[in-house]
Amino acid sequence: MTITRIDPDNRWSEAMIHNNVIYYTSVPADLENDAYVQTKSALSEIDKILARANSDKSRILDVTLFLVNKSDFAAMNKAWDEWVAKGSAPVRCTVQAGLMKKEYLIEIKIVAAVKG
Repeated sequence: MTITRIDPDNRWSEAMIHNNVIYYTSVPADLENDAYVQTKSALSEIDKILARANSDKSRILDVTLFLVNKSDFAAMNKAWDEWVAKGSAPVRCTVQAGLMKKEYLIEIKIVAAVKG
């Protein structure tokens, strides 16, 4: 079975595809100190990688959102609700986590299906 690595580096690959399933972890490109803006930015990065991998947000199967501050939950949900494919929402889990880059307020891990 083929494993496709998107933008592989020595430490990690940007994304992986195996058995027509995409694995990707998104971080915000816009590091403004606002959870809504950072969530929108990370979701935009997901859209980009899904397009490169022949998929889209309606094909996301599972999402884990890592949020630094519980107080940012409503702002994160606002950005999520504006973005998520209506009628095709994936399984979702949100956890509070200390992220390794202090500027990050959110990190989003997804598993998605490639278009058939």
